[in-house]
Amino acid sequence: MLWCRCGVLLVLCICPLACLIPSPCPPGCCCPCPGFLVLCESLGLRSLPRSVPLSTSALSVARNQLCNVDHLLRPFSDLQELSLSHNLLARFPRGALRQLGNLTRLDLEDNRISAIQPGALQGLNKLQVLTLKGNKLTRLPVNLPLSLTHLDLSSNCISINSNCLRSVPDSAFDSLPRLKSVDLTNNLWVCECDILYLYGWLLNGRLRMATDLVCSEPVRFAHRLLLNLSVMDICPRVLKSNERTQQLDLNSALERKLETLTVKPTGPSPFKNKRYLGNLSKVCVIITLTCVSKHITLLLFFNCITLNLLEQ
Repeated sequence: MLWCRCGVLLVLCICPLACLIPSPCPPGCCCPCPGFLVLCESLGLRSLPRSVPLSTSALSVARNQLCNVDHLLRPFSDLQELSLSHNLLARFPRGALRQLGNLTRLDLEDNRISAIQPGALQGLNKLQVLTLKGNKLTRLPVNLPLSLTHLDLSSNCISINSNCLRSVPDSAFDSLPRLKSVDLTNNLWVCECDILYLYGWLLNGRLRMATDLVCSEPVRFAHRLLLNLSVMDICPRVLKSNERTQQLDLNSALERKLETLTVKPTGPSPFKNKRYLGNLSKVCVIITLTCVSKHITLLLFFNCITLNLLEQ
């Protein structure tokens, strides 16, 4: 990666023609390709060196003491890769990176960021890789760039208990059509009703996770894999049994949470016994799911929620 040591980058860097023209290298920095690749790491910096060429395409100021970047980066409109990892950044104000429209990679690993303010990444229309590993985030960032393909949120405090995030927003990933992978490892997942949105995304295989998500709470699910649980395990209140009719009664909020799993019926019901169906026009959902070793198609949600959707 960009943040490799200087010796490695000296070998890997293929300089453009512009590199043949001498450019100043900030004192203490490593510039294997001056004006193109600049590494100013582990220098105790509290601000950017003034002599960083404005034409720099790849810049690393990792392992310093930067507390904010409110106005520091605005002149660097040519930046394509930026590492601010292992600094003291606690906040990211709105528009801080607005001028970096060419940025494709942003590394914010191991800072003190507790929240990404709405609009903080505004203007980053080419950003593909965002690393937020090892911060203090308590909720999923919103309004992420549509161009994003890889998001690393591992080793934060993203959870759905009373101390951190109470729910995963239903639209958390819906606006990111290009997103392929998300790293959510080492978080404190509470495997209850509020996690159904994320559960649905994982079941549909829309996102690739670095590792399987492990439940932290409730106690009965501690250390169990989220996808080894059924919907009924996670959220028993989905099924509100009526002693007389045994009909399914989903409230509107849960119906919205489970919309990602639904498709319209494409054939007759696979159940011959109509006695339990009753008037289920509002509550019976026919879904198509792909599981690890079996396929469940045209299955009434009334029955599906009682199954374990993955092989134990």
